[in-house]
Amino acid sequence: MNSSRAMPQPGDACNSVNVTFDPGLPVEIGKIEKELGHLWESSDDTKTRASLINFIVYTEDTESLTADTEVISAVAGKHACRAILIMANPHAPVSEAKAWISAHCHLAGKGERQICSEQITFRLDGDSAHALPNIVFSHLDSDLPLCLWWKAEFPEPLDEKLWGWVDRLIFDSSTWKNPAHQFSIIRHLSSSDTTGRVLCDLDWTRLHAWRFALAGMFDHASAFPCLSRVESLRLQCAPGKRTTGLLLLGWLASRLNWKPSGEGDSFLTADGTAIPFVIDDVPGPNLSLLSIHCGDALFELELAESGDFFESRIHAPGTRDTRQILPAGRSKIADTLLSELSRSGRHPLYTKSLELILPLLGK
Repeated sequence: MNSSRAMPQPGDACNSVNVTFDPGLPVEIGKIEKELGHLWESSDDTKTRASLINFIVYTEDTESLTADTEVISAVAGKHACRAILIMANPHAPVSEAKAWISAHCHLAGKGERQICSEQITFRLDGDSAHALPNIVFSHLDSDLPLCLWWKAEFPEPLDEKLWGWVDRLIFDSSTWKNPAHQFSIIRHLSSSDTTGRVLCDLDWTRLHAWRFALAGMFDHASAFPCLSRVESLRLQCAPGKRTTGLLLLGWLASRLNWKPSGEGDSFLTADGTAIPFVIDDVPGPNLSLLSIHCGDALFELELAESGDFFESRIHAPGTRDTRQILPAGRSKIADTLLSELSRSGRHPLYTKSLELILPLLGK
């Protein structure tokens, strides 16, 4: 689909946000809805405003604003939305709030008509960042579902008013500096929620292709019995991305009825057998290799350097060694986010996997 920003005019970019980021047309915060109305009044008949969800992106990284807007444009091409991009700097010495408006337009079908989604961009400095709930609620598009992509560390205590409005909370645990503490917050949100809020970890979404490929390796009748004879596991993860490997191990443990041993990096089977694992730091993608040792048998799933496919390798005594190429799925953040937004319902396996790895996060 073709896309275009409908509003920005030469000179509208504001260097105080980011020297390379064009946020659109600057507006007074109290006149945002009025200015959006003027925008659509002045547009031609080939453009139609549409909105099915409220999509909010919260970040504290000024360097990501251009990329965030590109992701919003990709989302708007598939899910018409009212998009709100919030750049917050709660530690700024001066309290200030600014706003801009823009739009993302995409051709609809084979015709010339364009479907357009609005984007409101906020810069919240100092104490203004604490007004986040009021700003969000004031600019939601009616009572449409609210999807919030939180790109920073979760604050504590959580603002119950803000979280109470969220229908789908999106985050990426692979970016956390203190995953043990952040996961404890997520666990609290999950256990205390009675509203049906959906928690979406983008790192878990990326692991879908890993889980699918790994399950496929044991589909054969001769391979499946090896799962009851697992002796050890080894993973290769990028430095600082241990939680990605743990999430995959948590999923495997949940499927095989393993529990954390409480002693070192290992799980316990239902009959009390210890299954140790090792996670090696290897430069590259978040997760690049999983090896499962089952006695004399070895099952390996390795991500190609390009990231486009897996190579699965099975070595088992008495059978011919097998190698297979499997699709690894798309790794771009926009594709991962779109995959998550296209889902409905919760992630029950994620919750179970999280419970199994919580004791291992601080190690």
